Parts: sequence; C-alpha cells; structure tokens
Amino acid sequence: MQRPKIERRRQPRVEEKIPLKIKDEGFDAISVTKNISCSGVFCQVDGYFPLLSKVKIVLLLPSEEKSKAHPVHIDGVVVRSEPVKNSPDLNCRNIGIFFNKMKKQDQNRISGYINSILAKRMVIIN
Repeated sequence: MQRPKIERRRQPRVEEKIPLKIKDEGFDAISVTKNISCSGVFCQVDGYFPLLSKVKIVLLLPSEEKSKAHPVHIDGVVVRSEPVKNSPDLNCRNIGIFFNKMKKQDQNRISGYINSILAKRMVIIN
C-alpha cells in the first residue's frame, strides 16, 4: 500500500505563467514560470544552472491594470534541476529556484498576487 503524499511546502503555490529573466555569473535565460509561491518559482530553461547556483531574477509580475507589469528583483538559489523528459533539446531543463533575498515590498506584491489568484479560483458551495 502506498503512503499518502505529505505536502512539505510552507507557502501556497499557483500554476501561473509569469515572464522572468534568470542570470548567474555566466549565463542568462528568459522563461515563464510554471508555478510560483512566495518562496520560489519552477520554470523551464534552455541552459544549465547547476544546483546551488546563486541567481538574480527579474520577475514581471502582472498588476491590476492588464497593460502594466511590476518588475520584481529577487536573489535566489537553484534547488532543483532536471532534464525535460522527451525533449529533443538536451539543454532544456526544469529548475526550481528558492527565493533567498527580496525587498519586503516585493514579497508583499508576490503574496498579494498569489492570494488574488487563489481567491478567484475558490469555489463556494452553499
């Protein structure tokens, strides 16, 4: 019998596509998030970021006004890196990045964005 999967994440995570740029000492990548939380992102990149790489992220967080985005600057660490299954491109990888430094204002923006997505997805049953 299989054991039930225990959720280890401390922050709620939403599947949203948000543009971002990731940069380390020798490589830049432009991507979109597969999912995001207040503590990190998961995305696909064409390039290799080794585990524990320190990266700089610029996340273009959508605002209330559809035509605008808030650039959010974050320092992070690559905590997951795996090849994309069935991809013909050997450089294509899924990576998870843990946020380890950001301004409180930016943390509040990410939190507010995630909470607004979760509120829109709530289903109220009478």
